[in-house]
Amino acid sequence: MKKVLIVDDDVAVVNLLCDLLKGDDLAITTASDGAQGWEKIQQEKFDLLISDVWMPHMNGIELLTKVRTLPDGPSIIVMSADDTPDVLLKAARQQAHQFVSKPFKALEMLDLIRDTLSMPAPHPIEVVSARPGWVELLVPCEIRSVDRIHSLMMKLKADLPEDVRESVSQAFRELLLNAIEWGGELDANRQVRISYLRARRMLLYRITDPGKGFNFSGLQHAAISNPPDDPIRHMNVREEKGLRPGGLGILMTMSLVDELLYNEAQNEVVFIKYLD
Repeated sequence: MKKVLIVDDDVAVVNLLCDLLKGDDLAITTASDGAQGWEKIQQEKFDLLISDVWMPHMNGIELLTKVRTLPDGPSIIVMSADDTPDVLLKAARQQAHQFVSKPFKALEMLDLIRDTLSMPAPHPIEVVSARPGWVELLVPCEIRSVDRIHSLMMKLKADLPEDVRESVSQAFRELLLNAIEWGGELDANRQVRISYLRARRMLLYRITDPGKGFNFSGLQHAAISNPPDDPIRHMNVREEKGLRPGGLGILMTMSLVDELLYNEAQNEVVFIKYLD
């Protein structure tokens, strides 16, 4: 039986989570603050920790800092009404696997908890820089990283117009997926380096993968290589190679951002979105 620890001083939230999980054959323990939560973690091993941030006696970030010292700690979901960049990045630095903004949708939270419990804890993400205007991360090359990092990066841009958020979101996701799948070859022991810079008039992303790079002329499985008179040729190539449907990433990204630049080896890409 999987063990879940819920740490929150909001009784209504704790009761909601307990009600959501009561039919899932889980052993659920609760604590009203970080200090009480840490006591319980020292007494028994949990598979999942769900913690709020701002609580008396010991806040959630302080609790995560202690949990991080454990050799075999639980997976971690942080939930908070305070989803400012500072809090998001502190939670990421302390190895929170997911961050949920309060108030959350009950069924979405239930799905997230079930998904988290169904898989081993993901490889850690290393936070190199946590300034809101300059975020830099080292991300393991596993597919699970895509949703984790995509969710985090989108929360950092919550104040931007919806059309900008949407275009940047799609471009970032496609390029990150390419870097992890092709550059990192889905090897969780390898890392993709992500830099995000926010200036007054632009957003800049830089994604560096650990691969040897590629040549555009060799991308017959990508839509960008299709001749004008055969716009779906790459689909046949992908099917022949046994690849998943797709191949639209680079072509789509070019239509979503204002600048797209590759280094010489083409294992590093920069894209820019202007805010004027």
